[in-house]
Amino acid sequence: MRKLLTPLLRLLLPVGVLCALLIVQFEDPLFRMRVRDLAFDQLQKLHPAPYVDDIPVRVVAIDDPSLAAVGQWPWPRTVMAQIVDQLTAMGARVVVMDLILAESDRTSPEHVKQFWPDNPQLDALLAKFPSHDQILADSMARSRVVTGVLAQTHGAPGQLPARPAQIVSQGGDARDWLKDWAGGTGFLPPLSAAAAGAGVVTVVPDHDGILRSIPLVNLLGGRVYPGLGLDALRVYMGEAQLAVQVRPEAQAGLLQQAGISGIGLGPRAFLPTGPDSRVWLHARPQNTDRYVSAIDVLAGQVEPSRIKDHIVIIGATSAGLGDIVRTPLGEAVPGLEGHLQLMEQLLTSEYLLRPMWENTFVAVLWVFSALVLAWLLAKFRPAWSVVFVGAGMAGLLVLSNHLFQSEQLLLDPVFPAAGLLGLFLSLAVPSYLRTEYEQRWIKNAFSRYVSPNRVKYLQEHPETLALGGEYRECSFVMTDLAGFTAMMEKYEPAMLSALLNEYLDGMIAIAFAHEGTLDRIVGDAVAVMFSAPVAQPDHATRAVACALAMDQFANRFSQQQHAQGIPFGKTRIGVNTGDVLVGNFGGQVMLDYRALGDAINTAARLETLNNHLGTRISVSASTVEQCPDFVGRPAGRWVLKGKHIPTSVFEPLTVDECRSERVTAYLAAYALMEAELPDALAAFQDLHARYPDDALVGYHLRRLEAGENGSLIVMGRK
Repeated sequence: MRKLLTPLLRLLLPVGVLCALLIVQFEDPLFRMRVRDLAFDQLQKLHPAPYVDDIPVRVVAIDDPSLAAVGQWPWPRTVMAQIVDQLTAMGARVVVMDLILAESDRTSPEHVKQFWPDNPQLDALLAKFPSHDQILADSMARSRVVTGVLAQTHGAPGQLPARPAQIVSQGGDARDWLKDWAGGTGFLPPLSAAAAGAGVVTVVPDHDGILRSIPLVNLLGGRVYPGLGLDALRVYMGEAQLAVQVRPEAQAGLLQQAGISGIGLGPRAFLPTGPDSRVWLHARPQNTDRYVSAIDVLAGQVEPSRIKDHIVIIGATSAGLGDIVRTPLGEAVPGLEGHLQLMEQLLTSEYLLRPMWENTFVAVLWVFSALVLAWLLAKFRPAWSVVFVGAGMAGLLVLSNHLFQSEQLLLDPVFPAAGLLGLFLSLAVPSYLRTEYEQRWIKNAFSRYVSPNRVKYLQEHPETLALGGEYRECSFVMTDLAGFTAMMEKYEPAMLSALLNEYLDGMIAIAFAHEGTLDRIVGDAVAVMFSAPVAQPDHATRAVACALAMDQFANRFSQQQHAQGIPFGKTRIGVNTGDVLVGNFGGQVMLDYRALGDAINTAARLETLNNHLGTRISVSASTVEQCPDFVGRPAGRWVLKGKHIPTSVFEPLTVDECRSERVTAYLAAYALMEAELPDALAAFQDLHARYPDDALVGYHLRRLEAGENGSLIVMGRK
């Protein structure tokens, strides 16, 4: 049977892998899209778009200074009219409103009089004043304004613009290729009637919150509407019509996809797009030189040259008012930045597209590579196949980089390269499957009882299987699970056994992943040591990294059990470094590889110390001193149970936590306490009032309120 199995696998495995790769490439499931998005993000970070000052696009920002000067949003329409008039006077060619004015102005005279009913004199006086909405409509009529339309995910269409741009489909029906929104909400009818155009303001970031692409046209309640940036460009160019070019299925080929191929703006411009009218933004770092404050426009403090002949976008940048999106460069920017950069790139034709021939290219590459690899593995040493695969992967990276820089095309090199590697493995593995299977079975069976690094060490150094030991500096991670003993009295043994095994399996896997040696398991407690049997110069760093990973796993595991109604306790972890005696102890019948020394006891004391401090991880100074990249905060100098020399203890934190105001304030208060200054108590009281959930702050506050002082604490009990 085995003689038949290997030849069969040599045929079926690569064919199956190739078919699976092609299905994923052509069907484009979510994980495939995510791989492509990550690859595109890296290209954008390597080659972000430069800021070009002379592109005629500007933003009038409704920012915090403007809100402070004018008042809360929404502003009276008279203020908006003043902004439009001011921009028009300065020569703005198009004014784009990246906002929605769907309701009447509550400050308008006809609405104000409702607050003083049955007052004929006031009614007569207010009747002399024009409607604020009409004032804005008149201002818009004197200018060329593009208003916003908000896409709706459900419900009936709202106040859609009365006269959207004339959009025609050529070659097919564009609606067949667009996502159909339930409807949309635009400006009030008088305002829409005065506008020169209307575009969809809604931008939808990808699954990870990053805005990478924007469709140029949208389908709202069965009607096609341009995006805000496209309609602004149409009005800027003085065109009355948009022509959506559609390539039907019958005309699609290996190098061309069916769907929308582009959008024409009169006879002068054609904008290529993806099949759903989408274009990808070539992200550039946000540059505030493109922005002017709305209050500066109202005050006449903006140079007319910054506005003249420009497309001017009016939109919110205040954090509490506008939407915030992330870019592939990692920046969090106002949502209007997407429209701004799209307009810049539409004007310069420097936006990004995916190549229509990508699927065909990748399929041909994989089939050709599979044939070449099969020939190389049959005729030559495996090293030549490795060289071929390496060259192919490097070539994909170079090609992708070239297309991005020179052609503005986004070709994902990651998944095709992974496919090459998968094909190589599917062809090479069966040749060695039988031998590898037998060796792996023996090694895995032994590793169920001994740490993997210990197994490997014994294979390389069998002479160490002898009684004896040596002194060596090691680092230790000690864990304990709170409340598990109480659970044993409440739940069935079978359920607890399965639960504990799952927990311990995860904890031990993390220890092995950091190349730690399992010292022992005592009930629900785990002891892991580093730098034995194999010396590890970075043993302290490994121990801290292992503790942090264990903490994340244990915290997540506990939350999952709580969600199922099981009161699984939190895990306490202690980390310490010191000299111990390590080696084989026992006798001729049985050997036990173990570490002996005070450093292990200190790690256990530190684990228990978390119960006093309210922390989950405590790390000794002896470990911290050997971790150059350690990030954390001091928890005190402790005289542990059975000791006389104090041990400085630290709680590890993330970089973001250390930079937070909470930790900064804690460090300042701790410094006062350590210096035994009287201001320490007030500092911790203020800190506790601001952060009542910080258990470490609460612990030191209770000490100080009890009359203790300084950072030295004597541990009276375990």
